[in-house]
Amino acid sequence: MTPQEKAKELVGKYMFLLNVDLPITKAKYSALMVVDEIIESREDDGAFNDTKWGNGSEYYTPHPMYLNYWLQVKEEINKL
Repeated sequence: MTPQEKAKELVGKYMFLLNVDLPITKAKYSALMVVDEIIESREDDGAFNDTKWGNGSEYYTPHPMYLNYWLQVKEEINKL
């Protein structure tokens, strides 16, 4: 799943849970909190941080097991 797809999925789930009539900003805020929790929970895992080696190639695809993926998900959530 691409970061853009994951962002839409997370925001969509929160829009459903929080009530469709609520502004998207509340759903986005909730989704961003989840992504921040994922990132914080992996802070002590040195292998999680792929920002140093993961951006060097045009062939690199962010993987959900690494930090770059979740940073891109955050960017995509903010774009919605």
